[in-house]
Amino acid sequence: MQTEYGAGRAAFALAALVISGAGWGLSAQESALSPSTVSATTVFRGGVAPAAVEAVRRAGALSIDGRLDDPAWQPAPIITDFVQGVPLEGAEPSEPTEVRVVFDDRAIYVAARMYEADPSVIRARLTRRDERGSFDSFKLSLDPNRDGLTGYEFEVSAAGAETDKYLFGDTQEDGNWDAIWDSAVEIDALGWTVELRIPLSQIRYEARSDVQTWGINFERRRLETNETDYFALQSRTARGRVSQFGTIDGLQLTRASRRVEVRPFAVSQYHTAPAENGNPFFDGTELEPRGGVDVSMGIGSAFSLDATVYPDFGQVEVDPEVINLTAFETFFPEKRPFFVRDAQIFTFAGSRGGRMGGGKALFFSRRIGREPRGNGPYDADYRETPNLTSILGAAKLTGRTNAGLSVGAMAAVTGRESGQAYFAESDSLGAFVAEPQAEHAVVRLQQDFRGGASKIGVMGTGLRRELPGDGTFEFLASNAYSFGVDFEHQWGGSRGRDFRLWGFYSSSLVQGSSAALLRLQRNPIHYFQRPDADYLAIDSTATSMFGSDWRVQLEKEGEHWTWGTWAGQQTPGFEVNDFGFLTSGERLDVGARVGYRDIRPGNLFRNYNISLFTYHNFRHSVLDDIRVRSNWRRAYDAGAAWLSGRFTFLNNWGLNLNVSYSPEGQSDTQTRGGPLMMDPAELNFRLDANSDRSRAFHVSPRFSYRIAGRGRGHDMSTGLNISFRPVPNWRFSVNPTYSSTRDGAQYVTNTTVSRYAPTYGPRYVFGDLQRTRFSMDTRLNVSFTPDLSLQLFAQPLLSSGDYLGYRQLGAAESFDFLDYTEGRILRVNGAVMGCADGTTCVWDSTRYFDIDGDGAQDFSTRDRDFNIRSLRGNAVFRWEYRPGSELFLVWQHARRESAAFGDFDLNRDFRGLFSTPAENILIVKVSHYLSI
Repeated sequence: MQTEYGAGRAAFALAALVISGAGWGLSAQESALSPSTVSATTVFRGGVAPAAVEAVRRAGALSIDGRLDDPAWQPAPIITDFVQGVPLEGAEPSEPTEVRVVFDDRAIYVAARMYEADPSVIRARLTRRDERGSFDSFKLSLDPNRDGLTGYEFEVSAAGAETDKYLFGDTQEDGNWDAIWDSAVEIDALGWTVELRIPLSQIRYEARSDVQTWGINFERRRLETNETDYFALQSRTARGRVSQFGTIDGLQLTRASRRVEVRPFAVSQYHTAPAENGNPFFDGTELEPRGGVDVSMGIGSAFSLDATVYPDFGQVEVDPEVINLTAFETFFPEKRPFFVRDAQIFTFAGSRGGRMGGGKALFFSRRIGREPRGNGPYDADYRETPNLTSILGAAKLTGRTNAGLSVGAMAAVTGRESGQAYFAESDSLGAFVAEPQAEHAVVRLQQDFRGGASKIGVMGTGLRRELPGDGTFEFLASNAYSFGVDFEHQWGGSRGRDFRLWGFYSSSLVQGSSAALLRLQRNPIHYFQRPDADYLAIDSTATSMFGSDWRVQLEKEGEHWTWGTWAGQQTPGFEVNDFGFLTSGERLDVGARVGYRDIRPGNLFRNYNISLFTYHNFRHSVLDDIRVRSNWRRAYDAGAAWLSGRFTFLNNWGLNLNVSYSPEGQSDTQTRGGPLMMDPAELNFRLDANSDRSRAFHVSPRFSYRIAGRGRGHDMSTGLNISFRPVPNWRFSVNPTYSSTRDGAQYVTNTTVSRYAPTYGPRYVFGDLQRTRFSMDTRLNVSFTPDLSLQLFAQPLLSSGDYLGYRQLGAAESFDFLDYTEGRILRVNGAVMGCADGTTCVWDSTRYFDIDGDGAQDFSTRDRDFNIRSLRGNAVFRWEYRPGSELFLVWQHARRESAAFGDFDLNRDFRGLFSTPAENILIVKVSHYLSI
């Protein structure tokens, strides 16, 4: 069907690309820890010697009240030797901290005192659980496997708000992980204190008869001095996070903790929206009750089996409004509870986004239960289709062995969805298939070596659809598979991790009818129909498509200098969008970066980082003859060089500067499947600043400007984020944003009327588009207690698009155009005949074009001017009435209207926004946690 270039042939060209690319890159009750009956443990600071502490089994009663006066704390050694990590790495802390640790067969217990000479400076700002904020806090981190890669983090603020995270890959974290644990805080004349109880049932560890050593770290955050102190120094100049933990010895855990958790839930949703006369399916209101149960069962102490029946796959937060004029899909993150739990184990090295490679993931869980795609009979007057595809059931197995093997497996079945169609003429209803039944599966394995410094993994995904035999879904593939192998190897330096070599190889296979494969070959990821791509061709008989993707990257971390270089390839047939996410097409990719940083405060800066980054992408046509320079120019898709600086001043204000230049390239997507078209060079500038984010009031202004060559256009964007805490438990933020964009080549349409040889026959029409956008994201978070909160969010958005003129691409591989001149409509007996005094004109929301200037219209398309008025928001009341059990009261509000004024009028559009009919959804959700 098309040539798949092997790694061997591509490697030679990539070696040359790396060389060429490198040229771009240069309360008040006072309490204290009682004196220990044993001598304090000697603690060595991280970076000098491993920080270590001895565990003590609990003896005596212990209640989690934050007072630190229980007899059980008496035998435990006092850990006092902390080291400053921020702002002055390795210095003595400004205030002392004391910590004790005890354990029993059910839990790990930690007590900490944070001394403060003046307790009035303690920032005890109350937030909801897992909300990021600026406050004094204490953090416990555990690595039960002592693998230097995975762990758990438990943080408590001085106001008692809890945050927990799962740590993985040594440097990454999953904030969606939620455990059931206890904590309590007290503020007194000496500072503040905290007690934590971490049930062993909430973490994965190996139960055995001998004495264990775990990884451990303690961290104190003190906002008065913007200071962070550690038990084991977490150096900002060294790679890794979990691998820098200290150790806790002497743990004897002979029994595996029993872990059986059941979460039944009930949801009731009431929907109101404007009704349409004659629509028999919706009268303006709708009530939808549902319920189900999630079950999590521990298999040993290291694995969990999660299953769900009629699961709660809803989300209480709305997705933001996005206006997308590109050919590619917009990415929205996963928010559904079942999928976000343990999601990190399914992360693959190739699942990365950004400017270099676009969005990419072998597994994208939002494909499960997606919006149905069946439209029903075209001649129906009204259709009713479910909003989402029902998930009949799902299960997943996750865990990690003591030998360092991480395992993740998940399966889900979505049901066949039916819709209804109404035919007014016969006053009859008819059923149609809205989405076929599908089975989904994903498996992920990863083995660690050398204490987590090296690892290798594999991943596989599979999707099978049971398509109906009537051909209504022949545009969908019947089967889709992907497979990947990834690796990472670290070595060198004092910790053996200064150098890092990582990479991956992945492949995809899609099977289906010839109609389904024809659609894939023509979609924006592939565009095999491009008339000037000799190495690609449409195969109308194909029933399968195969592709691959790989990348190798070498990095070096140092105290001041860091650098990296990479090379990669994505073949034309690589396709994972049935079960994954992909927004970029074929490429040969090379790049490099170099950076300099200084984390030690100086006369002006608290710290700073300056970096130079470059990447370059080429199409596979460069391999036809790598010796010909013009072939490289023609195959050049995109690239850029960035110079960026990030500076933090001594007063904790910040400044980010970015300047980038993108050379001319040849775009294979601008003509939407047509020939190559020049993408002019661009110069970009961006400036971001912020005041001290630790203060109750802070602002973050930003400004960016882009100008493109050859009259392509320019854009400007500016915004100001304002955050204010009038009282410690209230946080208000508003983020107004204004942007203005002029694009001289926004794709409109193409026509085959009157063959045009310079662009291989069809004529490609573009518009000179002026876009203006204003939005204002507004949030109010109120925390009444750590377990009771209210969140309000509103996003008004006004956007306009005014097509100032129309033009036709003059020749392939150029940025030359033939302009259409604006005329007036010519009608005879009410019928549109063409345009007078010009070659394009508009009438009744339709734009007409006269190619040869004879006054008769040759083709037409809808008028593209637009105005969008949108308001999206929600209010979420959350009450955790007992640990792990929650009550949600949710109001979701949306109103959206489109018009065709084209110009931007803030006054008119803002008034019109509130006269637009509204849609409201009220949700009551109760989930109850049971531990058996």
